[in-house]
Amino acid sequence: MRYANFPGCSASTTGKAYTESFSFVARRAGIDIDEVPDWNCCGASAGRLQSDDLGDALPARSLANAEAAFGDEPVLALCAGCYSNLRRALVHARESEDRRRQIEALIGQPYEAKADVVCGIDPFLEPETAHAVKARVTQPLNGLKVACYYGCALVRPRALTDFDDEENPQSMETVVKLAGADPVEWGRKTECCGASHHVSNPAAMKPLVERILADAIDAGAEAIATACPLCNMNLDMREAEINKARAARGEAPLDIPVYFFTQLLASAMGASDAEAGIARNFVPAGALLAEAKTREVVVELTPEEKKAARIAAAKKQAAARKAAQAAAAAAPAEAKEAAHE
Repeated sequence: MRYANFPGCSASTTGKAYTESFSFVARRAGIDIDEVPDWNCCGASAGRLQSDDLGDALPARSLANAEAAFGDEPVLALCAGCYSNLRRALVHARESEDRRRQIEALIGQPYEAKADVVCGIDPFLEPETAHAVKARVTQPLNGLKVACYYGCALVRPRALTDFDDEENPQSMETVVKLAGADPVEWGRKTECCGASHHVSNPAAMKPLVERILADAIDAGAEAIATACPLCNMNLDMREAEINKARAARGEAPLDIPVYFFTQLLASAMGASDAEAGIARNFVPAGALLAEAKTREVVVELTPEEKKAARIAAAKKQAAARKAAQAAAAAAPAEAKEAAHE
């Protein structure tokens, strides 16, 4: 599958580990990437606050450039914020011909809104790509308990993102299973992490992150997987500060590594910590993956498999009883024949 990649501003900064691990997996899973030419910032949260026109025009210009270069090739946005803004401009252009023409006038170039916009998770949901990833997993994570964290921008509003479920999505869970991980169910997978408010009001935002970390641990998770550079940074970078405050209150630390989901895939496919970007994590994250790879695999049977196993065991027991009864019935006759001789 081929995608027009919109790197966004975080690709070489806060999301560099995402870029590195995605690239490692993509090269081995048959995902081909074409960078959108002359792309510009999507506007982040500031563009739309300035005006709806600017909020649509900034991402639409890059979408138009992708369309001119690659036609209807899907546009890939790894950053959740970029994904949200690109999707919004696309939906607005598609839902109204008048609005599409207005956007063309704003950006000064043709834009037909032909190409779809996908997030970083989407390519791995394609059956061919999922099969390629699974076939190249050489160091599975052997049941590592992972809490998949989506945050806000990937899943809401659903009218724009068209995600599988805005409250209880399962797409990332499906993908991390390819690495041999075991996703847990938990209640804060789409709760806001505080986003950029950690800069302006960190004291008010840290409790949001603390609740997310604590809930993941309470659900039995050993790690958290993300698909958003800002969410990843807020959870990973703030953990040490939160634990320092917890220690002062006499509370136990919340020790849980935070990964991009592609780091888990890359590691399971044999990437070194450097290749998977794990060396960039704030919370030490390499040792847990190395330990998970040495675990004995415990296979959990499905209800259907358990039923089949019970039936097979019952048949085996019935056959054993029948053989014992046949042997008991034959014993007197054999004894009588021996006495006659």
